[in-house]
Amino acid sequence: MTPNSPTPLQPSNDTRPHHHSLLLPTMSIVTAAALLILLLLTAAASAEDPPLDSLLPSDAIALSSFKSRANLDNCLLFTLNERFDFCQWRGVKCTQGRVVRLSLPASGFRGSLAAATLSRLDQLRFLTLRNNSLSGPLPDLSGLANLKSLSLGLNSFSGPFPSCLLSLHRLRVLDLAHNAFAGPIPAQITTIDRLDTLCSRATAFNVSGNNLTGPIPATPTLSRFVPPSLAGNPGLCGEVINKACASGAPFFGPSSSSSSSSSGSNGGSSVPAPLAQSAQSQNSVVVSPTSSSPRKPKRTGVILGFALGAILLVSALLIVFILCKARKRQTHASPKEPEEPVVLARAVNPAVPNLITELREKNNSKIQEVQTVRRSGCLVFCAGESQLYTPEQLMRASAKLLGRGTIGTTYKAVLDNQLIVTVKRLNAGKTAGTSMEVFEGHMDSVGWLRHPNLVPVRAFFQAKGERLVVFDYQPNGSLYNLIHGMYISLILRIPF
Repeated sequence: MTPNSPTPLQPSNDTRPHHHSLLLPTMSIVTAAALLILLLLTAAASAEDPPLDSLLPSDAIALSSFKSRANLDNCLLFTLNERFDFCQWRGVKCTQGRVVRLSLPASGFRGSLAAATLSRLDQLRFLTLRNNSLSGPLPDLSGLANLKSLSLGLNSFSGPFPSCLLSLHRLRVLDLAHNAFAGPIPAQITTIDRLDTLCSRATAFNVSGNNLTGPIPATPTLSRFVPPSLAGNPGLCGEVINKACASGAPFFGPSSSSSSSSSGSNGGSSVPAPLAQSAQSQNSVVVSPTSSSPRKPKRTGVILGFALGAILLVSALLIVFILCKARKRQTHASPKEPEEPVVLARAVNPAVPNLITELREKNNSKIQEVQTVRRSGCLVFCAGESQLYTPEQLMRASAKLLGRGTIGTTYKAVLDNQLIVTVKRLNAGKTAGTSMEVFEGHMDSVGWLRHPNLVPVRAFFQAKGERLVVFDYQPNGSLYNLIHGMYISLILRIPF
């Protein structure tokens, strides 16, 4: 230690200010203020910029969700730069900014068709995902109320027959061929009564190449299609494919009681007869059981059962025959009593037959009036179709004016279940000369007409001068605009 250096116990005589101790609190305050400003700017930016999903249409979100689950190999490139770029994607067709067709056959998909993806396209009319590698159960597609064609063949979908398809009343083409669907075909398939019979019957409804089992429902819907559309399902049977179904268990089944065991000579152990036979059959020797006494009670029981059944059957037939004879005697005896007064009345007054015919005509006219009153004020569906909606639902539907004509006004009606129809309200002054019976007969005749170039009449309504005619909605505009639209636009562009 040098003589000039202070000792550790001596206080320091340095009176200079401590700059480091003052600098540290100043730097911490500046850092905290900068972090606070950064947090405020981040919060303001997040409040001003809405999420990306809120800027996109619902159809674009549905297609993107489908791609993320079904396009695991990234074979499909969907890029979205603007709001309605999805209408330019491959296989997508839009009308008025809504997806109406999605056709992506043989696109190399590998994945699943997730729920709440394509089912959100409520204006979709044609969906084709044929010849891909999609697997898993089919999700709920009941939201596609306007779907007309569904083609999912040559995939690996599994599970039972999709019951959600039974609610698609506008479906005309259904192709589920060559998948792994199993189980029976539901009898409620009659609700899909618009399957198109004008196209090939093997393509309008095709469930071949699956694992469907059980009897095919003998319905008019399935009887219209040829057996190849149901082929490749060994477990199916029924009249449609001319294959008889297996009969149930016989009335007198085999006894479930175990056979009596026979004691062996060496150990006295008991072995059941079937096991003994199987053990001996391994040496290619078939040995019948030694004791035949247990079979005799079984045979006698079967014979007694058949005898009792035959006796009961014969007695039941005799009772039915006697009852029929007694009814025939009563029916033959009852009309003979009023015959004599009728003959006497004819002899006395020859105008009695004319009175009888007049009474019959009056009764028939009253019956027709009652039937007319019953159908008046009701929504009558043509061609024997089931009632898909009520007049109250039709009146509550949101309506949009499509055009006016000489005979009436046409509206676009959107029902509660997202079903879109075209309603033509006839002018009461133009149809005042037509009676209700003539109008009803004309609608019944026109309602049976079916042609690819003819919009079918689905239903009609008439009550107190109000007459409505319901058609299928055609989203591509009116025929007048398709024919004269370009001509009118050219005239409007010519300067005068």
